[in-house]
Amino acid sequence: MQKNILIIGAGIAGCSLAHFLANSGWNVTLLESEDDIAQGGSGNPVAAIYPKFMLNDEAYNDFMLKSFRFTTGWIRRLGLNEGDYRFDGAIEILEEAYAQKLEINLSRKITNKENFFSLINESILNKYLIESNSSGLFFHQGGWVNPIALCSHLINHSNIKIVTHQKIKSIEKSTDQWTLKTESQKTFNSSHVAICNASSVSQFDLTQHLHTDAFRGQVNWINSTTLQMPPIVTCDEGYLAPLIQDKHIFGATYAMNDFNKDLRKSDTKKNIASIKKIHREFYNHCEAQESIHGRVAWRASTKDRKPYVGRVFDNQLLGKMRVRELARADQLPWLKDLYIASGFGSRGFTFAPYCSSVLANLINDNLSQEDKKTLNYTNPERYRLKKMSLKKVASQIFKV
Repeated sequence: MQKNILIIGAGIAGCSLAHFLANSGWNVTLLESEDDIAQGGSGNPVAAIYPKFMLNDEAYNDFMLKSFRFTTGWIRRLGLNEGDYRFDGAIEILEEAYAQKLEINLSRKITNKENFFSLINESILNKYLIESNSSGLFFHQGGWVNPIALCSHLINHSNIKIVTHQKIKSIEKSTDQWTLKTESQKTFNSSHVAICNASSVSQFDLTQHLHTDAFRGQVNWINSTTLQMPPIVTCDEGYLAPLIQDKHIFGATYAMNDFNKDLRKSDTKKNIASIKKIHREFYNHCEAQESIHGRVAWRASTKDRKPYVGRVFDNQLLGKMRVRELARADQLPWLKDLYIASGFGSRGFTFAPYCSSVLANLINDNLSQEDKKTLNYTNPERYRLKKMSLKKVASQIFKV
């Protein structure tokens, strides 16, 4: 029996899911509204990949650690060109007291921590040409990837078909298949559907309750200089990437539900200011430029900063059920063969590959215990269940 799936959205989430499913025998059709893949938040010149931990959120830190370790190891094995990624370290500049508290917390969680991260010291600052008197953490396996190169590599598979210029208007279920209709009156049919279209996930009747905020982000870059520059990703209020394709890329701004597509000089100034403590000479160099290139894109983020990955309820069945009938996880009215991967925010290239691998395992009915823990954490229906005072059920949809 042939396994067919339609995936809406060809950013990092859609391309990753297509990759995992195609490699497990699925015929995948990627439907993209733009004229090419990776045209939204997945189309920036570089994606910094390093683990951003919280001081008092152990569940988030567990999720971050799993995602980071999976994604960096997976990208290393993919066979990308050497110039399209590098994981030789990343620095996160933090206040000294915060960095020390974080180091203590992470030391309890991470075995062989000396191979994973270190507190920044004078030796690290000198080696990586960072301003003196900085504090923070050095992540030994952090780094960066070329987003478009990664997405292009993932969909280079005989089982994957890409169809661009397809703005999906509706998703409907008949007896044994899903029907997707486009704004241009074209129709696509398949037994399975995955919605991976970032902040547009709520445009459909079936998923209109999955609220996300669109965060406008502007990045900037200038051509290579004669300055000695940090050879690894360095993050403070903004980030500064090493020389990639003759560009030094830095950013990014973060404005909620701001849909201005134009480059803003005010945002360029914000990005320049954000790297002042990373590299003063480069900051001065940027300040002296008459014009600086850049790009604007939007990232979809949920209220609790946890992505939506998994399944959603059948709204008709949900409306007929009483709250006490929903108190058991095995009674939840899931829609069959419809899946969601959205709301990855600014950590898309860290979270999305890992989450897409887990989602592929769900679609293939091949979940591990760790997969189940992840899907409990990313349950797209967590808000609806919590509103019904079913908070415990919301985080325990799978037994682990």
